[in-house]
Amino acid sequence: MGIRCKLIMLRVSMIALIGLLAAGCGSGLPKTIRVAGRVTFDGQEPPGPGKVYFLPIEPAEGFPSRPAKGDYDKAGYFQATTFEPGDGLMPAKYLISIESWEAAPNMNGAPGKSFVPKKYQSPQTSGFTLDITPRSPPQDIKLHVVTK
Repeated sequence: MGIRCKLIMLRVSMIALIGLLAAGCGSGLPKTIRVAGRVTFDGQEPPGPGKVYFLPIEPAEGFPSRPAKGDYDKAGYFQATTFEPGDGLMPAKYLISIESWEAAPNMNGAPGKSFVPKKYQSPQTSGFTLDITPRSPPQDIKLHVVTK
């Protein structure tokens, strides 16, 4: 085999190796655990779409502390997002709050009107917690808002 043929084979081998290495690198983002669920109001669908906020209070050892959120639809279903849509949560202990607006506050100073009682708007008073460990399986959680 000539030198030119050996150089071409070497280049092809290098390109293949680079492709394999790049495919094995992943996104480079920290590991997350998939978390999905449903928000209900008095056992029924929520009065409108909204958001679920996850506030980390104690990250798992070796993991950064990173808040997350999940947008829930008119039926109350959501997927938690930390970095990319639906990727889940970093391992940590979380406090959870819920938001849904009949009339959102605006820049003109008009106060908003929330569908969610004040208790559930704050992660410190909602009573909703979640503990995600590095070994947790995907989670399906239920968040029941009581308005009556």
